[in-house]
Amino acid sequence: MRFIAHASSSVGNLYEVVAGNGQRLLIECGVTWAKLQKALKYDLTNIAGCLLSHEHKDHSKAVEDVMAAGIDVWASEGTFKAIEDSLPLHRRANVVRGKERFFLAKTFEVFPFVLKNKDGEMCHDAAEPMGFKIKDKTDGEEMLFVTDTRSIPAAFGVEFSLVAICCGYDVAVLRQREAAGTIDPSLAKRLLTSHMEQETTKLYLRKACCLGKCTEIWLLHCSRDNLDAEKVRSEIELEFFVKTVIAGKEVKNGRN
Repeated sequence: MRFIAHASSSVGNLYEVVAGNGQRLLIECGVTWAKLQKALKYDLTNIAGCLLSHEHKDHSKAVEDVMAAGIDVWASEGTFKAIEDSLPLHRRANVVRGKERFFLAKTFEVFPFVLKNKDGEMCHDAAEPMGFKIKDKTDGEEMLFVTDTRSIPAAFGVEFSLVAICCGYDVAVLRQREAAGTIDPSLAKRLLTSHMEQETTKLYLRKACCLGKCTEIWLLHCSRDNLDAEKVRSEIELEFFVKTVIAGKEVKNGRN
């Protein structure tokens, strides 16, 4: 199993999972259709489907084009309802419910879970955001994908080969910027209530992930202005002895 981060920021998100048999799975389509095609080198073959974590435009911008191209899109009912307010949906849309496994192209086994805390509140300011546990049936490898959430309410007794996880900001840096007046207080508050702080990310990796067989950890949605991403990447790599990558490092993603 391979994970490719084509874009990871508030500007746009697009990820690709490649199974051992060459089948491909898209996660998010939050860039223009032209950029999506270019990122995929204009090759739309062997794409089993596209998973959407939630409806925000930086994750769903090209959803109509993706569906029109014949690629099935899978998301929660809440996500699709939120998108319908501004975007007509193609008949190939598929509603998934938390904790209901489904299969794509007989290759990917997907276990979706709603990002909702024990009090029933969503962990991101979206209608019904989801994370995904994905298994490559050809080689048995499994990965975890979670982005845009303040916490992860689920844990899995699984030896993950790959983990792609939100790591948005450092609360100390955020408070320094707020005190200095270099960030809008409303944006700072939104980050605190809807994105993962770097210590929360580390704690989840430490307490809830089985990383004995993990080969890569990908840090998603890292803020350029509110996080020393390279420092955090190095700390995680040293602590867990797993290659750690900042997704979309070349993208300016300070807005988060």
